[in-house]
Amino acid sequence: MRQIVGMALLFLIATGTVLSQESARNQKADEAAVKAVTAGSVDAWNRHDMRAFAALFAQDADFVNVIGMWWRGRAEIQKEHETLHATRMKNTRLMAAETVVRFLRPDVAVVHVRWEITGETGSESKILPPRKGILMYVVAKIGDDWLVTAAQNTDILELPKPPTQK
Repeated sequence: MRQIVGMALLFLIATGTVLSQESARNQKADEAAVKAVTAGSVDAWNRHDMRAFAALFAQDADFVNVIGMWWRGRAEIQKEHETLHATRMKNTRLMAAETVVRFLRPDVAVVHVRWEITGETGSESKILPPRKGILMYVVAKIGDDWLVTAAQNTDILELPKPPTQK
């Protein structure tokens, strides 16, 4: 009887180890797939292909840009980005400096992307200084695909220095 219990215990330990290793492999694969979505958004931006950019979003996704404009749905996200890329963003180059993925559930992740953009033009067609910011994506597995369901973009602004005291 002891041998049977011992063998059963060894079987459970071995099965648990195999399942744990499989779970870790699945999470690594899911993390890579989520990062591929954010890398795809940078690539589409740099090619100024807003159709490809928008295709990374769920049909009912939300996007809040750096000045608080709230775009609802893939079609509006595409249309508004196409407008930007036809004007002030048409010569921009986006770089992702850091990407951090945190899974909330196995099928939902929050991704923070620290970015820098160059080549933006202002009102007189002058090139503006580079900008930095953080883009937060909520990415969900919908069917077999990982898609952005919500995004919030934020400029990083330098705070003015406080006045010196005399």
